[in-house]
Amino acid sequence: MTFRKDINGLRAIAVLAVLLYHFRISGFGGAFIGVDIFFVISGYLMTGIIFSKLAVDKFSLLNFYIHRARRIIPALAVLCVAVWLFGLLYLPTIDYRELLYTIQNAILFVSNIGFANQVSYFDTPSQENWLLHTWSLSVEWQFYLIYPIVLILLRKFLSLRSIKYIILFLAIVSLVLCIVQTWFSPVKAFFLLPFRSWEMLAGGIVFLFPLKLNNNTYAKLIQYLGFVSIALSIVFINTSMPWPGYLAIVPVVGTMLIIWVNQHSFILNNPVSQWLGKISYSIYLWHWPFAVALTINGSINEWQYVVYSFLITLLLAFLSYFFIETRVKINKTKVVQIICYLLIIIFVVALSSITRHLLRDYPKLRANIMSKDFYKIDSISAEKYLSIARYCLVSHDMKQFPECKAGEGEPSLIIMGDSHAAAIYPAIKKVNPKATLLWTHSACLMVEGVHYINNMQPGCVNLFKQKKALLETQYSNVPVLFVNFLTSYISEKNVGNIYFTKPTTSLNDLQQQFRKAYIHSVCEIAKHRPVYVLKPIPVAGTNIPKHMALSLVLHGSTVEVTNPISDYYKNNDFILETIELAKKQCNIQILDTLPYFCADNKTCITTENGYPLYFDNNHISQYASERLAPIFEPIFKHKP
Repeated sequence: MTFRKDINGLRAIAVLAVLLYHFRISGFGGAFIGVDIFFVISGYLMTGIIFSKLAVDKFSLLNFYIHRARRIIPALAVLCVAVWLFGLLYLPTIDYRELLYTIQNAILFVSNIGFANQVSYFDTPSQENWLLHTWSLSVEWQFYLIYPIVLILLRKFLSLRSIKYIILFLAIVSLVLCIVQTWFSPVKAFFLLPFRSWEMLAGGIVFLFPLKLNNNTYAKLIQYLGFVSIALSIVFINTSMPWPGYLAIVPVVGTMLIIWVNQHSFILNNPVSQWLGKISYSIYLWHWPFAVALTINGSINEWQYVVYSFLITLLLAFLSYFFIETRVKINKTKVVQIICYLLIIIFVVALSSITRHLLRDYPKLRANIMSKDFYKIDSISAEKYLSIARYCLVSHDMKQFPECKAGEGEPSLIIMGDSHAAAIYPAIKKVNPKATLLWTHSACLMVEGVHYINNMQPGCVNLFKQKKALLETQYSNVPVLFVNFLTSYISEKNVGNIYFTKPTTSLNDLQQQFRKAYIHSVCEIAKHRPVYVLKPIPVAGTNIPKHMALSLVLHGSTVEVTNPISDYYKNNDFILETIELAKKQCNIQILDTLPYFCADNKTCITTENGYPLYFDNNHISQYASERLAPIFEPIFKHKP
């Protein structure tokens, strides 16, 4: 296809938008739509390449794959090796293991599938994933693999004219699926190809149904309308809105209009836009690790660090473009070229896989290259798999729940809650001379009558029902301790996702339904036994082991992270009020961790003596948990 400067300029707009969003530049909350611009461009170019060759019966599937591999795989492989090395030297082992898994998914172009089974793209854990941005490369590569095969098969039976309308139909179907899926499961709608393919097919529609405008003024007006659509999307769309869904139509159509009219524009055709457009792929590859580093280090809002990161990104992108994208060419037969690119993929997969197995089988290998300070951090970080997973934290799909007993003798305490409940067990262990029953479920709001839309947490609902029934016949007078990360459930993002009596329509609606159900739940159990409720534990706000490790890299020492106690009260005021109301109604006992975390009543600490008090951004470490033991002593002074 003929090189088009306007499309190259659109690439510059797309990658700049992505950078504005990822580096948290104020006023550009919807700049993540840069990826959607890339999707439309890819669809236009791929459709043009394939149809132009199919029309004259000269399309080669192998050639098509080779050209895509040449552009994408070498630069991505270099990035993967670079983050592999960085992680080996500087990341806590637990985070490094997760990175190695992501490296494999990225180079195999399935990272979007992995992310679709995790949390939202916009949530904090995702923003700390070093290769999160590879999700879009995976979506595009999957499209590149499937799209030409579908067109070849259709061409055997249909005319090109008929295929055009089939593509139009498929785009509409994908769009409808996207809108519906965004309502029911926005994470899957965001990451998975079936719900994103309409954006690339939209680019194909531009090629297949060209606009024929004889009036240059009309063409200019259409182009300006496209610019306005993109600009409005960047400024006014934000992460609280359903995405991609119907809102994605705005930037997609805007991009389509600009490509359709093919007009000269200073915005697109100036030398800076052209240069940025040429290296846009490498910019996209290299910018994200710097954004992650700034996020973890707490420097993402400091302009000087953002400027430095932006400049380093441009330098690395230029080097990547000049020495990898344009220089790596394998001048051999088609089969040999395919084999060479497959070998690159195999090398990266083997590198990450072997490293993962070495870390698993020889966990002390990295200790030889760790400083004493780093070893403290690494030991706490590893608790993500140790302190919680071994204490009977059940999963979402279980229907029957075997008794989970920790300690010896008769149970003298029952802990009910989510992963925060499991995390405080080391404290209980220090002060409980007998056994503890742990009835805990990951990401479970332990309240009677809770409903999750689409039955997302059946195990959680079943667990509470079964254990409440058990309490009516067994464990008479054994105290129950409730520990839940309540603020994470009763929040704006869960409006419509969690409800108790009827689907919720507002945060206030969710809060009021929760309050009534929560007080009823704890008071029902308190009728026949002592009930203790732990007030919300302060959250760190950032992954503390990651932050400390990165601080060692950047500053040579760990940098303390503290949070004002006012943030704690602001985030938890409704929950604290609800707990107090429950106490008034049924005389439950309230326990509080604030005297430990926020001893001066002004700021809350996240580290102590060089040890992280959290193993991520909200779960307390075993080190911290053991120091909370005195808080729970009153439970065991209870006399039945």
